Amino acid sequence: MEKILKLQSQQGFSETSTVDPAIPGNQRFINSKLVDFIIPGSGTYDLSKSYININMNVNSVKPTGLVIDGELATDTAIYNDEIEFVNSTLAQNISLSNPCSALVRNASMTCANRGMVESIRRVNVLKSTMWNLENDIATQHDGLDRFGAVGGRRGPGNRTSSLLQIMGSNVDVNGAVNASITAQPIARDYRIPLADLFGVGGAMWNGDVFGDTRIHLELQPNQLNIDRLGGNEDAVIFDAGGQNNTFGAMQDYTAAGLGQLLPQGVIGSAATPLVTEITYKDFQLNQCFYVGQGINVALQVAGAPAVNTNQIITSIEYNSGTNSTNPPAGTEFVRLQTRGGYKNVTAANEDITNILVKSLESDNTASTIRINRAEIVLSEMPGVEGPNSIDYITYSTEEVQGNGQTTFNNQIIVEPNCQNLIICPNATSNITPDRAWTSYRLAINNVDVCGNRDVVYASPLHKDRLVRTILNKGESPTNLTLHGYQNGVSQTAGANQRKLYPILETMPVTRTQKLVNMELSSGGAEDVIYFKELRRTI
Repeated sequence: MEKILKLQSQQGFSETSTVDPAIPGNQRFINSKLVDFIIPGSGTYDLSKSYININMNVNSVKPTGLVIDGELATDTAIYNDEIEFVNSTLAQNISLSNPCSALVRNASMTCANRGMVESIRRVNVLKSTMWNLENDIATQHDGLDRFGAVGGRRGPGNRTSSLLQIMGSNVDVNGAVNASITAQPIARDYRIPLADLFGVGGAMWNGDVFGDTRIHLELQPNQLNIDRLGGNEDAVIFDAGGQNNTFGAMQDYTAAGLGQLLPQGVIGSAATPLVTEITYKDFQLNQCFYVGQGINVALQVAGAPAVNTNQIITSIEYNSGTNSTNPPAGTEFVRLQTRGGYKNVTAANEDITNILVKSLESDNTASTIRINRAEIVLSEMPGVEGPNSIDYITYSTEEVQGNGQTTFNNQIIVEPNCQNLIICPNATSNITPDRAWTSYRLAINNVDVCGNRDVVYASPLHKDRLVRTILNKGESPTNLTLHGYQNGVSQTAGANQRKLYPILETMPVTRTQKLVNMELSSGGAEDVIYFKELRRTI
């Protein structure tokens, strides 16, 4: 029977970031960069089911001077903030969808009885590159074991944070509001499978044979960034069934609409709620608002200039008065009640038009990320005797500076047991292979791997070399678009796709070392990182 064992890191691993605009992700961490775990030297562990958890949350702060009607000290507005991963270590850069293993720069594993098992440098580059080739866009877009908000069905402007316990409605079928039901910010685990870090990460590990085993990771938390989601509900179109309305558009209170606002009436109250222009078949999937959210409401009174108020959503109701039917048979509109709001203080009935709602954003100069703990989760197999030896695949790393050469020639020595070569031409200090090139040639012991032909970027020959290598790794190529998914950017004209420029080649296993020569034609080579895939036995 499987037994789950959770072990805390050897370090006291917790820290709240400080805001520093000079840091790529705007969040500076001082201490949370080195972490160690010990796999006990007894028992058998299924490493393929084991992983490392980095537990984090966002401390969202209200912008200085922001006034929210009805806000209480014990019931503050909830902001839609997510943790993303910045692609560059030098400056503010794009945020690509990356696996959680991208947080790890270097990783090593040693055991008491056999010594060094693996030591891999630039894990972040290797795993980000292969993750983009071995996972389709749907996985990159929607998966949770990655950095970046779930894209969902509402477009990039209306994504939802994975760090919120969303409550899309708190009104029962009889129309009664349960004020205790509201959204809550949460901390969650960012999971790094051991198989994403080490070749032995897919094996059964015999602690009785190998002894105490130390996993040492060098993290790069300064690449983490707070992404403020939402705020575009008044501009993004919901185009289901040809409705062509924005998510934040609300119905008018006029004689021809919901009726004029009576004296002393309040927009957002139970009597005169905010009612969506959009009808929803599945409102909790598609509509953008949640109970407890801070929102801005803009409206016009009798055609006068817009009035703006900041409020908190206190209830969300669907199909008012008809929820007792199955299925609900009402209007399919969503009704929002708020604390605070515009009040008609005149004696006359008023026309309220052009009502637009959008979410409030937290303060980007004060909000921080909290790393709460790091733990390893081991799948222990009682009564199972693990193997005395393991065949596995690992990597050695070699980094070369291209110095801006448009024709980059380089020679490296490759180990006899190397079976694949992964080359990542990166822009200086970037995590993904995004430095453009036009063609390359590769020779092994002075023999061209493709005869007298250049391998042209994105050509059938280039993709054939990618497929050959991935299959030789024992994996399946599922994404040959040569693009990474950029978080929070519209797919219009492919704006959310960032070109990647990996080079993959198979290597013959030989008795002696191999000389590999590469000629790369580009706009100027910068960081060129070689990952040599090695087959080993422990």
